[in-house]
Amino acid sequence: MSTKIERAPVETPAERAAQRTDLDTQGERGRPQGAIKVRRFSIETIGLAAAVVATIVMYVLFIVHPVEHEPLNVFLTTVFGHGNAAIWPMQLVWYASAVAMIGLAFWPSRRASQLICLLAAAYFAWVGIVFFRVIDSDMGVLDGVINLAWLWAAIFILEAILFLVAGIVRRDLVFAPRWNLSSVLGAVFMFYALVAYPIIGLLSGHPLHTLPVFGLSPCATVIFFFGLLLWARSPAPKYLLLLPLAWALEATPSNIAMGHVADFGMALVGVITVGLLIWRDRTSIWQTVAGGVLLAAMIAFSGHDDLMIGTAFVLTVVTLAQAIRSHAQGLHAGRLPQSERRLSS
Repeated sequence: MSTKIERAPVETPAERAAQRTDLDTQGERGRPQGAIKVRRFSIETIGLAAAVVATIVMYVLFIVHPVEHEPLNVFLTTVFGHGNAAIWPMQLVWYASAVAMIGLAFWPSRRASQLICLLAAAYFAWVGIVFFRVIDSDMGVLDGVINLAWLWAAIFILEAILFLVAGIVRRDLVFAPRWNLSSVLGAVFMFYALVAYPIIGLLSGHPLHTLPVFGLSPCATVIFFFGLLLWARSPAPKYLLLLPLAWALEATPSNIAMGHVADFGMALVGVITVGLLIWRDRTSIWQTVAGGVLLAAMIAFSGHDDLMIGTAFVLTVVTLAQAIRSHAQGLHAGRLPQSERRLSS
């Protein structure tokens, strides 16, 4: 005589999520669900608000007390006038690459994202070598020892390596734009970097051949890639955000002082991108608070190359180590990374 044992049905993640609705009156530990959401939103908002307030304070301080700078016309003619002539027609090649990256992002496959990361890595390496080592190699010396141009060249080349790590080695960066706030802002930022950025320069009275355009300008570069990273599927690798953010926060004060209008919003673009991705990909409320506080600390270091670069480098190493540890724990538990689960579904 056999006994048939009936097993309880296994709930899928979707079914477990469906059990919690807005009609639930009790949430965790018996507290009202609405109160939990309000408390969580309030705590998360504190971290993001700290970064936004710090950005506003930074803008006010550098407008009231501008940093030392050379005349804008001299800077554009000396650096970008000669630079654009030297690399022509590579600007067209990199514009075509940017359009290709945008087009590939609408093809939701692992191979398309890998191609995007290859192009992004090649482009960051190009800017690091050509702009900082050849075109603008005289940026001054840090602490009387380190050439700043060499240091920023290393930062951009390191970002190129990180794109290869994210897209090819770890495969945790997948692009898939959607009709949501992050994707819309990403499209706006990329349009600004490719189209509006040079138009603002022309409207400001600067000749076309002296404009810092995509293909050579580090500022247009980071604005574009902040927009592109807003198209990444959750969770986006945070270690890709910090080095471009360091450049955005470091370059914005001098560009404000020079009166280069197109770069006025660069720091704000960086803060919005990092803040949105921290909030979107949060795993705990305190992680959001910690991210906001660290972001505010980076903003506070604006104008100090040594502190900015050091902080960005340390945070990049920490976030990469956390990503590797989380991935290893997921594999040990028999779970695929979230981005891979979404591609396979």
